[in-house]
Amino acid sequence: MRTAALLQTILMISSVLLVSVTVFGEDSETVISDNVTWTGEDSVEGAVRIVDGGYLLIENADIKMMAGSSIHIDEGGGLTIWGSTVKSQTPPTAIASMGYWDEDNISRFKVPGDTISGPFQVEMVPMDGDIYYGDVAHIGDEIYNLNGSSHTFNFDEGTEDIWIGLTGYGASPVSVGSITITTQSGSEITTLGSELESVNMRGAGTPGFEIHVEGEMSVKNSALIGAQVFVDGELSADDATFDRVGPILVGDAGKIDLWGSSTSFSGSLDDHDIRAGPYSDIIWPESVSGSGGLIDKWERRISGQTLHLDAKYVILRISGLGPQESDQEIFSDENGTAYINGGNERVVEIGYADGTVWTESATIEIISYETGWNPQTSGIGNYGGGVVNLSWSDSIVLDSGTPYVEWEYLEIPEAYGGPLSDSSKNIGQSMPVLAGLANRGTVAALLYFTCDNTETGIEADIGGYQQARIDPGESVEVSFGWRHTQTGEASLTCRILTPTQLVEDGAFGGGSMTTYTATWTEPVEDDSLPVLPLLAAIVVAMAIAGVTMLRRASDAIVEDGDNSEYSKDE
Repeated sequence: MRTAALLQTILMISSVLLVSVTVFGEDSETVISDNVTWTGEDSVEGAVRIVDGGYLLIENADIKMMAGSSIHIDEGGGLTIWGSTVKSQTPPTAIASMGYWDEDNISRFKVPGDTISGPFQVEMVPMDGDIYYGDVAHIGDEIYNLNGSSHTFNFDEGTEDIWIGLTGYGASPVSVGSITITTQSGSEITTLGSELESVNMRGAGTPGFEIHVEGEMSVKNSALIGAQVFVDGELSADDATFDRVGPILVGDAGKIDLWGSSTSFSGSLDDHDIRAGPYSDIIWPESVSGSGGLIDKWERRISGQTLHLDAKYVILRISGLGPQESDQEIFSDENGTAYINGGNERVVEIGYADGTVWTESATIEIISYETGWNPQTSGIGNYGGGVVNLSWSDSIVLDSGTPYVEWEYLEIPEAYGGPLSDSSKNIGQSMPVLAGLANRGTVAALLYFTCDNTETGIEADIGGYQQARIDPGESVEVSFGWRHTQTGEASLTCRILTPTQLVEDGAFGGGSMTTYTATWTEPVEDDSLPVLPLLAAIVVAMAIAGVTMLRRASDAIVEDGDNSEYSKDE
């Protein structure tokens, strides 16, 4: 009994430790599969995984997330942060310029000179791992070239607050990791970049920990500092502060719901607070504040977008692409695939800091879509359906504005060997054949078909390729003759010749059809001549000969009558 009681006590203590301990060893993972609450001041190192059915409540707590730590909320799991602060041990502490050169949008930060007596120096250093190279500082009308690992500015006594503008080489960012003010007396004051008052500058650095949301996460009356957040589930925030957390990355299946009068973003590490997919669900009311200035509330982006066509080497024009609303020409490859923007990522929507929203309205225009069924000389024009809107789907199929041809019938008329007739054809003679074709597509097609002897597979003698032009929704009949050189039963198989530009032979229809069997015979030959026709021919010949002889005799008498003398014998 004592052994059983001791074992039960050990199991109870172990279970409590598994669900309540919040300090973890390096590279460890703690799994939460039940209801767990964290309170007070503590730190987390390693990974915390909230699995399906698990729920973590961080309430009235101050949680420090060690460098490289993470929280994973699996589908079916939940996390609520209530009245607490969850912050990185190593949050980003630098700021960086936004790349604009004009006076209104230039990035700048303030040096508090009015609080300093006497002359002083300001040493500016970039963020870790960065240097100044070809960068420029602007103070009033004066320009200072920045090169190297730091730059020092000298200011005279009586200098008031100083705004230092920063522009990089081209449009590259210029970072400020910190500034150190040294006074005439030798005192030094160092201020991190993230603590400086700045305009049109963003946060810079690496987030200290990650949160992956596939289930549900709620932040209420709390602050999240220095985290990288990925949302493929649902994140809701009520009176929450996101400091150096942006951009929050929301996938196409993710949803972010912001509300509350004091929910705000600050210090985003890019020029937007939320980066979403084209179909992410974003709820951002007017009461929620973004980082402001040149930092947008959100951007929607898409990458790897492709168009798929039935033919290769189709030339298309994409107009109104991205925020610059640029134009580009692309073409389909051997697989009929064309890549929008070369497959590179682009912005398709921006929610600006002032509350306005820009949305891409790009179009696709067919420049050249010619095949063997619509050559330029045919007058049919391009296939493809003309101009269409470019959607945000990853994969777009362009299959409109094309023909689709099918066989309706291929038959020998009854009078020449059809199924209800016993007649046949002699070899060498021409057998009439009727072909019925229909176009179920939306544009015309100028096509050809050829035929083979079904039994031998040898090309049949039908007088060459047969041509047919078929308008959309139309059925046509083509008649031609078939000559066969062997006796016996035979049938004819005809196939439509499809364009070589097609990726798949059957994309425009086509196929083959076979006639029913026809009978071919030898011509009838007879060596004996018919008697009656022969006798009639002889009689006619004799009559002609008699008439000829009489005519000659008459001519001779007339000639002799003209002579005055002639012999008795004559």
